Amino acid sequence: MRLRGIRRLHRTAAVLAVIACCVATAWLGYSVALRYYFRAHMNEVAQRSSLYALTLESQLARYESIPRIAALEPVLSRLLNDPGERALRDEANAYLNAVQKNAELSAAYVMNARGETLAASNSNEPGSFIGSNYAFRPYFADAMKRGFGRFYGVGNTTGQAGYFLAVPIRNPGQPARAPIGVVAIKASLDRYEAALTKSGDVVLLVDRDGVAFLSSVASWRYRTLTPIPAATLRKLAATRQYGDAALEPLSDTPPAPAGAGRSSTQADSAPTPESLHLSLSGGRPAWYHVVYRAAGPLGWRVAVLVDSTDDERRALFASGGVAAATALVFALIMVAWLRHSREKERQRARTALLAAQRDLERRIAERTAELTAANAALEEKVDALDAARRILRDTRDTAIQAGKLAALGQMAAGITHELNQPLAAIMTLSSNAVRMAALGRSADLTRNLELVNDLAGRMGKIVAHMKGFARHESVSREAVSISEALQQALTLIEAHRKAAKVSVRVEPVPGQGIVLASSIRIEQLLVNLLTNAIDASAAGMDNRQVVVTTDVAGDIVRISVADSGKGIPADVMPRLFEPFFTTKQTGKGLGLGLAISQAIVDEFGGRLHARNGSGVEPELGGAVFIVELHRVSRKFSSHDERR
Repeated sequence: MRLRGIRRLHRTAAVLAVIACCVATAWLGYSVALRYYFRAHMNEVAQRSSLYALTLESQLARYESIPRIAALEPVLSRLLNDPGERALRDEANAYLNAVQKNAELSAAYVMNARGETLAASNSNEPGSFIGSNYAFRPYFADAMKRGFGRFYGVGNTTGQAGYFLAVPIRNPGQPARAPIGVVAIKASLDRYEAALTKSGDVVLLVDRDGVAFLSSVASWRYRTLTPIPAATLRKLAATRQYGDAALEPLSDTPPAPAGAGRSSTQADSAPTPESLHLSLSGGRPAWYHVVYRAAGPLGWRVAVLVDSTDDERRALFASGGVAAATALVFALIMVAWLRHSREKERQRARTALLAAQRDLERRIAERTAELTAANAALEEKVDALDAARRILRDTRDTAIQAGKLAALGQMAAGITHELNQPLAAIMTLSSNAVRMAALGRSADLTRNLELVNDLAGRMGKIVAHMKGFARHESVSREAVSISEALQQALTLIEAHRKAAKVSVRVEPVPGQGIVLASSIRIEQLLVNLLTNAIDASAAGMDNRQVVVTTDVAGDIVRISVADSGKGIPADVMPRLFEPFFTTKQTGKGLGLGLAISQAIVDEFGGRLHARNGSGVEPELGGAVFIVELHRVSRKFSSHDERR
């Protein structure tokens, strides 16, 4: 019984010791974490406060040179010397208005040596500064005595706050003489205050007297960090720097005592408490740390309020983590007690895992067999698709060859006529040559034979063109000159053109008119288009004409074949490139010409389309077929790209 009580006492003591250890480590962790998070937070806020200060100084520096430049304007000094001259006053008002608009100022105005305003940018507006006396303002006195005045305050006339800068005006050529007046500008800091409001921080801009004249919290404007002495209040009332503002302290609670924060005082400036007891957005009052940064030439300070609640919360979480880690260490000791039972549990889990693994392997084998079968079926489909593509390609090549032969058949009668003429001439010249040889007229015989040779060469060229056009060969991609292809095509359709009594005008082809294609296929394409254009133009009674133009746009060569026919009906246009579709009479065509032309253009990655009306020759009024092919951008070696 006594031994059992001792054991119970030991267990209780051990539990209490563990609890005490966890509490101690939690408190230590909280203290260290709070110090770390607070220091990091303060450093981050210090960087942001420096950014706010630099932004403000940059904005203020932007206005520094404006009054200095304005003071050099001759019209202002002339106005101060002759204030009764209305023309000078109007000119000065216009100049100051331009300065105010161009520099985005609130106002710009000129005062004489007594502080009376003679001209202002708001001369034509209600509440104009003209006639007002601002000699009581510090910036006027500083400008007259020290050569430059700066001041921030509420406007005595408008009631709107602004940043004032003033510079004395002296007579030209008399820099040593006393100033005859002062030019001043007023700039608004509303944009800067709006940026503070959107920054997410609680930011105040405090002057030397401890008055917060700009704030991210609108209700804190013209409040003070600490109570202001009576002498300072009298000075502010005399200059009317903040108008009728009450200048009440932000906090009714004195600055935090030592240990919670401290106050510091700069030379000739109000105290700067490092902690304030405030209420934000109607919430409960709390202590806020304050980070200061000097800003601007008037001894202003950017004050950023720091709420350490988040730091305390994070430190509390960290201390909880430390306590949990400590408890975990002690909990690990109990793991040994459960080791045996967990080992059995692992064994059971291992057995179940092996069974699941075997089942998974079986499923993988089944899935692999299915994928293998699907892959084999897919390969068969790919082979069938390749075979279909080969059949389609062979069919297309056969159709193209048939189209060429059909074109030659249509041109056969004209070409026969072209061959009959030189053949008849050769027969006549041959008979004459026999008689000339018998008579010994060698000179005439020579000329006769030369004519025979020329006519035979002409016939040979016609036959060669027909043979080359009809030849069935593998398609190769090479640099093809559009100019040369047109000449070959024109030779082939010459007889047809003459028979149809149609003129063909070919505009000069640019030097860059070279495409990547097959010369035979391009010739066939042009023969088809020219033949169709000649047939369409031949149907007309008067202007039987075909115009071929070529232009280059970037890497595209565009060939346009325009005819003077009746154009393409709207119901025909959608079916224009269908195989075996034709608008010609029966026996005049198979309807394959445009379909073959479309296939040729597609083969070389181009585009063929048609429209009515000619942009090149508006008077033709027929149809226009346009071919677009890729221009050759580099020279090809003898190893041209093969299909």
